[in-house]
Amino acid sequence: MLKSMTSSKRVRFKSTTTKDNFIKDLRRRVDHYFTSNNISPYANTEMYLKTALSIIFWAGTFGLIMSGLLSATGLFFAYIFWGFVNIFIAFNIMHDATHDAYSANQKVNNFWSYSMDFIGGNQYLFRRMHGAHHGYVNIHGIDVTLETHGQFRFSPDEPWLPKHKYQHFYTFGLYAMAMIHWVTVKDFKWFFVESNIGNQKNIKHPTKEYVILFIGKLFYYGTGFILPMLFLEFSNWYIFLCWFAMHILPGLTFALMFQVTHVYEGTTYPLPDDDGNIDNNYALHVLETTADFCRHSKLGTWLMGAINIHVIHHIYPKVCHVHYAAITEILKQTCDDHGILYQENEKFMVALKKHYQILKHLSKPDAEVARVGKSATMA
Repeated sequence: MLKSMTSSKRVRFKSTTTKDNFIKDLRRRVDHYFTSNNISPYANTEMYLKTALSIIFWAGTFGLIMSGLLSATGLFFAYIFWGFVNIFIAFNIMHDATHDAYSANQKVNNFWSYSMDFIGGNQYLFRRMHGAHHGYVNIHGIDVTLETHGQFRFSPDEPWLPKHKYQHFYTFGLYAMAMIHWVTVKDFKWFFVESNIGNQKNIKHPTKEYVILFIGKLFYYGTGFILPMLFLEFSNWYIFLCWFAMHILPGLTFALMFQVTHVYEGTTYPLPDDDGNIDNNYALHVLETTADFCRHSKLGTWLMGAINIHVIHHIYPKVCHVHYAAITEILKQTCDDHGILYQENEKFMVALKKHYQILKHLSKPDAEVARVGKSATMA
């Protein structure tokens, strides 16, 4: 049985008046933006269009696959496209819904949250795990995205293993397996093996969530390869190969989009004191552990559901991603006015290089990293 690496320590953020003045000013400016422009922080026409396109592309691709009109090569590439449709749904619809950012109506958020189960994951577990990440970015033992049971060393506090000296080579190959691992292993492991998720301890899952887990997986496997095996003339092994392959490039894309925003050369890894306190408020903690990339790319931002505009997402997770570009300009100006560093990389390749560099740095057993940034030392 895998042993959880999550910490038993309860962690809290400890701030000062000076630090809190920054977030109060930011909130005032962002609130003014929405009220003065008479804009809702939730979904708008663009978001509804994305939702419609997601349904059309998913149903259209599935229909094409099941039509029997495709050659073997055509079937293979249709599955690959289907995989990218799934991560488009994850980035653009599911992510906002599970943050309750799609609508002011909780029932609407709950409905679209189940798009996670529709594409092979589990919305209930995602809410809990992703929430643990959001609350405690880059804090070892509590941020579950740092927890890999020894496969990687994303944090200097992760015990070093001999294989880690090669992690800057093998990590990207394993990233490509992230999506297939998620839909076949990860959810089951966190339901049946783990009992802690970040700061949430000794969790008991409701019975209905186990039922939903299995229904969701049955639907995903059923549409992905069981029905095609029953009704298409291709061999079963080839259909399964296509289904497996549909997760590889999308999985690599999915993993890299998230990883370069937190695990990069220049990030910090704060540690709580003996009482479980982090010497910073949450907003400044995010600014020290998170970086944006390609935020001026309208097409990239549209396709990625603004995952690339990540700093403001952590500070305003209940705001729909279609507003991130605009309010990040407010964030940047507020940071400048308060003398606080806002981190961004103009190009993805720069962000990727920094991710590679921290992986290489942490491959050394004696690697040292910054624990706090300039804002943490503010009075």
